Formats: sequence, C-alpha cells, structure tokens
Amino acid sequence: MGKRVFFVWFAGIVLCSFSILVPDSGAQAPDAIRVGATVSVSGKFSTEIGPFQRLFQAWVDEVNRQGGIYLKKYGRKLPLKLITYDDRSDAATARRFYERLVTVDRVDLLFGPYSSPLTFAASTASEQHQVPFIAICANSPKVYNRGFKWIVCVIDTASRYTYRYWEMVKAEKKARSVGFVVEDTLHPVGVYKGSRKLAEQAGLKVLSGEVLPPDIGDFTPVILKLKKLNPDIVYVSSNIPFAVAFMKQAKELNLTPREFHCIHHSGVFRQPLGDAADYVVGQSYWEPGMKYSKPQRFLALLRNAKIDVDDYPWSPAYMMAFEIAEAALGQAGTLEPAPLMKTLKDLRITTIGGPIWFAENGVGAINTYPSQIQSGTYQIIWPSEVATGEHIYPTPAWDKR
Repeated sequence: MGKRVFFVWFAGIVLCSFSILVPDSGAQAPDAIRVGATVSVSGKFSTEIGPFQRLFQAWVDEVNRQGGIYLKKYGRKLPLKLITYDDRSDAATARRFYERLVTVDRVDLLFGPYSSPLTFAASTASEQHQVPFIAICANSPKVYNRGFKWIVCVIDTASRYTYRYWEMVKAEKKARSVGFVVEDTLHPVGVYKGSRKLAEQAGLKVLSGEVLPPDIGDFTPVILKLKKLNPDIVYVSSNIPFAVAFMKQAKELNLTPREFHCIHHSGVFRQPLGDAADYVVGQSYWEPGMKYSKPQRFLALLRNAKIDVDDYPWSPAYMMAFEIAEAALGQAGTLEPAPLMKTLKDLRITTIGGPIWFAENGVGAINTYPSQIQSGTYQIIWPSEVATGEHIYPTPAWDKR
C-alpha cells in the first residue's frame, strides 16, 4: 500500500471514529423538549388538582433556569416547552386534547390527566401514535390491562392503594371489623375491591359493603345500617365531594365508629367539615418530614406555584412524574420515541415518595402512606421509618359516646 493511499485510508478511519464519539449536534437537533398534558382546571376534579397547571409551569421554569435537560444525541441541553389544556374533568374532552397534543402540537412526552377514567381515554392517543405517556394519578387495572406498550404510571394499582393501612391495622391488633361505603366510579371501586381482601387478610370481619351512585344525596339508610352493625372502622372509598357529603350526614346522625377512613382526605375535605374531619385517616403520598430524594426542591416548587400540599395531596405524585421524566430524558439522551420509552420502562430511581420502577404493563411502584388529621395537620402514621406522628385510635369522639 502506497504512502498516499495509506494516509487516505487512515484519515478515513479517524474521521469515522470521531463521528461515532462526537454527539450529533447538527441541524436536525430540536430547539426544545415539548411536553404536554391536560389539567382539570374546571369540572368536578378541579377541587383535586385545579391549580396544577401552575405546578407544571413552576417545574418547567426551574429546569429552564438551569439551561434545560442535557441530551447526549444533540450534544447540548434543551429547554422544556410546556403545552397544557383544560380537560374540564371530562373523558371525551381529555381524549380530544391528547390527540391534539400528539398530532398538532407534536409533543415528545405526555403527562397523563387526573383520574383513571380520563387516563383510560387519553392514553389511547399516545398508544395509537406511539408517544411516551407518564400516567400520574390513575391506578384502575382497566387502564393497564389492555396490552398498551407506550404507558407507565407513577403509582401502584388501585387494589394495593391502602395496603400499608391494613398492615398497620394488622400489626396494632385493635380493630376487629369494618364497614365499607363506596362511590361507584373506577378508582374508588378498584380501591374497595382490593381493600376488602386486605381487610380480611388483616383479620377483620367485613360487616357491610355499600356501593352507591356518585350523585347520591341521602346517606341516611346507609348510616342507620352502619349504626346498627357498629363496625370498628367505617371506610369511605370515594372522591372528595362524595366523602364530604357522607361525613356531614354521619355527624348529623351521630355515627361514631372507632375510626373513619376516607381514602381522599385533603384540605378541601377538611375545610368544609371543620372539627368533624379531625382524626380521620386517609392516604398521602408525602408529607413534610419525609426524607426521600430532594424535598426542599419540591417545597420550593410548591411555593412558586402557590400550592399547599395539604390542600392538594396529589401534588407529590406530580413531582414524582417530573423526576421520572427528567431521569428518563437524561438517561435516554434522545427524543426518539422508542429509546425514550424503553428507558422509561427500565428506569429505577428514588423519588420524593420512595423508589420507583415499573411492571411490564407499566404499573408503578409508588404507593400511599396512611395519614391522620390531627388538630388540623396531617401526620404519616405508618410505617415507623417514615412516620411523622403516632396513630390515635380509637378517636376521642368514640371514647366520649
């Protein structure tokens, strides 16, 4: 081989090697990471997540102040661009907006809407168009038993939503019976089915299981039945408006079990009930004092968004979704859908709510902790390693009856 030929051959090898090692930062690099979502700014779910568009924006602003998220394929940080719509707490509206986010706004990553019914509808758009979708507060098995490949969820399935509560009840060996009051919608029914089995496994006798229409106005027959049965725990599996209406009537009719458990017992549950909300146990993903991940960062985002975590207890789940998105984007290093989705499915990180990973069908590992309203504040009461307060059982109201 002549010297000139050898030089050309060697230079070609060097250039090829260099092109492999150097990130592709050419003209095809996007100008931003486009993320999309809907938020129930209006409609029945607005009491649960109404101001969360501000939380999304606070997160995007914080990331962009730091220059964005580094993606190796493009050799630089890219800022986040946020597109959101008000789904009006309506499944058909959510489905239409997620179709728009994919086909018109051309987002790279989707965050799911609030609730299982809306997520069930919205996730069909991501599956059809193969866009990664991070579900947040949607844990009905019906969402994940369709064989979809383009969805992961922050939280565990509905049947395990309160498993830590039943672990606590079993360990304490105080309660012996339970009566269930259930709102007939996807999430509450899913929670009830799992909780009924978990209660029995904890050694409790199930005295009743009343599944009622979401728009029921009069709970009198159910409350009178519960007074006669006298279960230790009255367990209300419902969304907040249903639970508030039930608790108001329970107080009027002097229903005083040893403990009320209302799965959703946030500040917008507590405020209309006043003293009647004290000592109610429910579920929380996070309370100040828990040490996972970077709680100070989350608290700063809440301040910037003007959101109180006690009023909006699902905000930690949204923060976990942000942490998941950041980690997946950084590890994938690209906006190409297939590699990004694979990275999501394989992800293992610790969020503010604890370690997260995903099952084959996309269901996540994050679950709630039992929390109790004590003098107007929320205390995680189980397990001991994350508890911020002691479980008060039975309630003082029962002691005085």
